[in-house]
Amino acid sequence: AAIYLTIKIDLAGKKTADGKILEDQAAVTAYLLNAAGLAVVPFYAFGADKKSPWYRLSVGTCKKEEISEMIGKLREALKVLQ
Repeated sequence: AAIYLTIKIDLAGKKTADGKILEDQAAVTAYLLNAAGLAVVPFYAFGADKKSPWYRLSVGTCKKEEISEMIGKLREALKVLQ
């Protein structure tokens, strides 16, 4: 069995700390993976529009002890965006 969360991460157009613009959702997805270590599946993988800021996040195998670390990494990655 699997447990999924639906999350909205609307960061297209934001600028990273190194000055790179997150041009589209594909760039946002890559940024989340590289900066926060967070692998998310964009809804366009399921037929939604390529501009959709919605993602599916699998949490079925996540341990309770890992949640605060993951949230902290995501928070830090979001803090540096302009």
